[in-house]
Amino acid sequence: MMLRVAAARLSARLRAAFGRSANRTPRSPLTPSQRQLLGALLLGETLKSHRYIDGNKEYRLHPLGGGSRPVAPQDVRRLNDEGLLLSNHKFPAATLFLSPRGRQAAAAAAPTVREARDDSAIAASR
Repeated sequence: MMLRVAAARLSARLRAAFGRSANRTPRSPLTPSQRQLLGALLLGETLKSHRYIDGNKEYRLHPLGGGSRPVAPQDVRRLNDEGLLLSNHKFPAATLFLSPRGRQAAAAAAPTVREARDDSAIAASR
């Protein structure tokens, strides 16, 4: 049973890495906070997954100018499930970046992102 679950996860990650959706069923459109996050990554900000020894995990967006702000875990999971993000799998802080599909989705959402550039969409989703 555990082997089957591990194989399914690996298969989904491989499909996402090669630019194909891990899920074949159509999903609802991305939320404003998810589009905002894609736009931030497209503009050069860095998304990191901070893991702690006690098992906690936190996602933080690091702008080019320094500092960081938290990101809603459900937004990152959704983008990851859609195959829009890839990770370097480092511990304790993995860097998440745009996959080829994620770059296309971010470019398509770019006009929307520029209009609503404030961080209210990201903060509201927490």
